[in-house]
Amino acid sequence: MLQYVWTKLYARWLRSELVRPRPRIEFAHGTGRNLILGIARNYDISDLKPFVRSARKFHDCRILLVVNNDYELGKALEAEGVDCVMSDASLRLGRPHMNFARVADYVAVLQALSGQVDRVFLADTRDVVFQGDIFQALPDIPMIFFEEGKGIPLESSGWNGNAIRRTFGMPVFDRIKHHEVICSGTVLGRHDITVMYCWEKLLLGQMVPRRHHMRSGVDQATTNVLARIDLAPSSVVMPYDGAIATLSGLNTNFLSVKGGKLATAEGRIPAAVHQYDRNAAIRDFVYATYGGPKHGKAGDKAKDSTLLKKLRVTFGLRGP
Repeated sequence: MLQYVWTKLYARWLRSELVRPRPRIEFAHGTGRNLILGIARNYDISDLKPFVRSARKFHDCRILLVVNNDYELGKALEAEGVDCVMSDASLRLGRPHMNFARVADYVAVLQALSGQVDRVFLADTRDVVFQGDIFQALPDIPMIFFEEGKGIPLESSGWNGNAIRRTFGMPVFDRIKHHEVICSGTVLGRHDITVMYCWEKLLLGQMVPRRHHMRSGVDQATTNVLARIDLAPSSVVMPYDGAIATLSGLNTNFLSVKGGKLATAEGRIPAAVHQYDRNAAIRDFVYATYGGPKHGKAGDKAKDSTLLKKLRVTFGLRGP
């Protein structure tokens, strides 16, 4: 019964996103037809400085963040040369976990920018730092995904493997379990392919059992399924230590600070580093360089009462 209720509520949420008014976007900063796009709700400007300052340092492209209706944050981003869309998150029952619900924000923005953007980099904003122009560092092909690490395939990755098993079942998991995990926090694609990728993720969400949909792993699960069973046409998967380097699992120490940059032992400098805060020394270097948080990690400032959290986990009717 609860599964039926969840499916109905999610369908209503998705339908509301389908007819959601697209924002009016007028860029004030950057040039050209490349776009760096991120969701930055519930973050302070100090949390976002490493992302926005490094992005603007190495790119003259468009940079756009979706934030809550926080005009002080909007002014701070303006001062950093970054555009933003202000929109509070929907509180509708059936809304999935925020890591997955952000895909609807991607769709709204990208559809609003049809005809204005050629390539788009979807990026986490809390833990990505740039060291070069990613659009020059990566080939112009339909879609590029990035591995999270090496030596931990889906069948050995408890968090990611469980998310896929619980979301899509054993037949799908058995088909892709030998592949390395793909990270959903960094994806580069052409505009039209990226819109299709986002809509496919939202449609796959209809398959998700209610309680599992409230968990953050659904975002990564849908990306891995899309990429590994070829639902994203002409896509490629790049290694974790390439132009976009990802620190994860057993692979958090392959970069170190050399000459003011994050580099491999061989001296290669990735154009961007994701999940840099998983290495304390690298995190502290990035924060000191770009004016990040003074203490500890950047973090989501959204508040959720104990009662609401228990109801959400128990009944699975709305994500955080």
